[in-house]
Amino acid sequence: MNTGVPLSDLKNKLLTEFAAFAKGLNGSATGDIFDARRKAIDAFEVLGFPTVKNEEWKYTNLSKFISEEWNRSEAIINETEKLSIAIDNIIPKSIESHRLVFCNGQFRNDLSSINPEDNSFIISSFSEALKNNKALVNEYFGKGLLSDTNGLTALNTAFASEGCFIHVPKGVKPKYPVHLINISGGSGEKFMNQVRNLIIIEDGAQLDLIETYTTIGSNEYLSNIVSEIFVKENAVFNQYRFQLEDVEKANQVNFTQITQQSHSLVNNMTITLGGKLVRNDLNYKLADKDCESHLFGLYIGSASQHIDNHTLVDHAMPQCFSNEFYKGILADKSTGVFNGKIIVRPDAQKTNAYQSNKNVLLSDEAHINTKPQLEIFANDVKCSHGATTGQLDDEALFYLRSRGIGAAEAKAMLTTAFAADVLENIKLQPLKEYAIQLVTEKLNAITIDHLPNTKND
Repeated sequence: MNTGVPLSDLKNKLLTEFAAFAKGLNGSATGDIFDARRKAIDAFEVLGFPTVKNEEWKYTNLSKFISEEWNRSEAIINETEKLSIAIDNIIPKSIESHRLVFCNGQFRNDLSSINPEDNSFIISSFSEALKNNKALVNEYFGKGLLSDTNGLTALNTAFASEGCFIHVPKGVKPKYPVHLINISGGSGEKFMNQVRNLIIIEDGAQLDLIETYTTIGSNEYLSNIVSEIFVKENAVFNQYRFQLEDVEKANQVNFTQITQQSHSLVNNMTITLGGKLVRNDLNYKLADKDCESHLFGLYIGSASQHIDNHTLVDHAMPQCFSNEFYKGILADKSTGVFNGKIIVRPDAQKTNAYQSNKNVLLSDEAHINTKPQLEIFANDVKCSHGATTGQLDDEALFYLRSRGIGAAEAKAMLTTAFAADVLENIKLQPLKEYAIQLVTEKLNAITIDHLPNTKND
């Protein structure tokens, strides 16, 4: 196993490049934001890239995907016609939305569209916010993260230059959702991009956010994405993430930190169908009383995909509720990881926290590592967690086969039914229909006729 040299070479290369990056900031190389960058690059110098020696990365080995050949590049995709076609293919026509398009992490104003009739809140690129909303960025940038504990998050903070910025003022409920479309790829050298999103939803406001990740072109890339999301008192935030990237060329590490205030509600849905390597870190901090949090996830792996979902729900204050429901379907030689941690701190009395992870393996060569965790430091709580892994039920398959349904079709029907109760939690009906279509197409594309089956454990 190659465990050190490529990562070390890339680390040194990035540390050297930061000096040039800082010079390019010109007048922005001062103030609170730059101080955060400087602290972050210092943390990255100490931490480097995570390795399998880190318990949180035990089952996801980045040394397979990172080498000295990767460039911190801002590669431009010039094929506007192909980009437009790709965008048209991933947007449900029945959903009207504000659209921000990013190609290899760079904002594309020519492909983006913001409805002028719905102008009660701020939507912009992160680079524009650094110029036009600097006070807000100063107030929140880096405040939700512990960059001294995560090398990749620190790296993103140091180099953050583009992504989205959304500020929903007090009491505002936009008419349309915001759709972030991230297209990566092109042709040429391997590259790494850093995407930074900052979202602030003020008291009593609401935001529906759709994120789509897809691939165009032939070159391999690594996206390091960090999102800081602040959901204030009585605010509502609904987040839908679709990871649809190429299973041979796309590598994505996606860290999301959500900080909730009193009486806020957050719903997150993460659907992972694509990507060679995908690592999702979804962290919730319930920082005030009476917060409600829902985490829903569906991951379907094929070929040699590796999909890793790490979640953390930190109950810091009393009378909060969280519910986590993840399902996985793994075929061929794909691997999955689910690590869900719930922390109930001493002040968080009357907490209700629930977690469930269920998996189906469609191949003897597919593999899942699942680790639900509870850390409870309060005594008046209701908490539960559980995980199951099995294969498709022979009796259900026999029932369908006896009615003239082919083996592959029968298995696709059963796996689609297995996924359905996760997708039911999508609140936007056209988006739910779109998700069902994507999942059905993925399952139908998996060749499983020859695979053995046993009953669930």
